[in-house]
Amino acid sequence: PGTGLGDVLQGLGQTSNAGPSVDDSNDKIKEEPNNPQGYRDLATALQRENRTAESIAPLERYVQMRPTDREALRQLGALHMAQARTYEEQGALARAQLTELTGGDVLSPGTSSQFGKAFANPQITALESQKYNQQLNNAYLGVQQSYKDATRVFDKLVAVTPDDQEADEPLIFLQLGQAAQSAGDLKAAITAYERYLEVAPDSASAPAVKAQLPALRDAANPKNQDQNQ
Repeated sequence: PGTGLGDVLQGLGQTSNAGPSVDDSNDKIKEEPNNPQGYRDLATALQRENRTAESIAPLERYVQMRPTDREALRQLGALHMAQARTYEEQGALARAQLTELTGGDVLSPGTSSQFGKAFANPQITALESQKYNQQLNNAYLGVQQSYKDATRVFDKLVAVTPDDQEADEPLIFLQLGQAAQSAGDLKAAITAYERYLEVAPDSASAPAVKAQLPALRDAANPKNQDQNQ
């Protein structure tokens, strides 16, 4: 957090207004299923219609066929990060609804709250509670998977970026670090952040990245914490 998520998501919503429609792109894929351009066009068309989640699958297919397209990888990683944020919002909403229903106990339905009183029948309240718990669980799983997918994509982006161009594109390490940290892969996050500081030591985000590294290292190596106690 605080290490450039806004930069990570840059580029979203900036697709061109021109280009094939969703229907035209689907028709092209049917006619030429091995032509990667059809999948690229479909992903772009879906984003133009603000169907961000749906645009991920065709873009994933495109980068499978064009694994060194760095712009596509960058965009795909950002889409996964955006999807994670959507799941986080869904989870927060489900938790708020569940709290309102149960009067604060997300595991035990009750009727003390105003919303809970509307479902005075304990059986109905239990069913509603189960529904929101399921939504909360689905959102949590979605968040974790989306951050893992983003980590995977940004890792590929780093791998296909020539060494002599890394200094010109330090954001790729910041993106990878943010995704890995959010996915709980702290060692990968630390490695990415350290590389970011090597190639962009004077960047605006460098102080924030540097400041959080000690805590990340401690969290990644709990044995160190035990020794320091």
